[in-house]
Amino acid sequence: MLLRGCVAVAIGLVVAVGVASCGSSDSTRYSDKQIIDKLNLRNDKAAGGKAYLLGHDEFCAVSKKLLNDSDEVSSASDGRQSLVISSREGNVGVVGVPVFPRDCKDVVQKKLNKLDPAPKEG
Repeated sequence: MLLRGCVAVAIGLVVAVGVASCGSSDSTRYSDKQIIDKLNLRNDKAAGGKAYLLGHDEFCAVSKKLLNDSDEVSSASDGRQSLVISSREGNVGVVGVPVFPRDCKDVVQKKLNKLDPAPKEG
């Protein structure tokens, strides 16, 4: 049952990222340090240095391969059923390490949204 939920969330994220990245002409790139600082990530020693933890929750782990721009977010989403979590605009993201609870996804996405450029007034 949990696996079905994770698959449904992953498919939804792939669709959302695809829609969010349409029409994006800005090529904003974020450094790993910016992402680590914004998400308050720390090394997960139990994962052999292959993941970061969000806080101290061992189930809220993300891959060390951070998605620094919209191209990397798009590539990570293509053809794979991975747990890609991106900002609202799809400019920056991370890949969750299963099992990745919904509440962790919500926290990560909210923090990633803060990295998106401010909307232009027009």
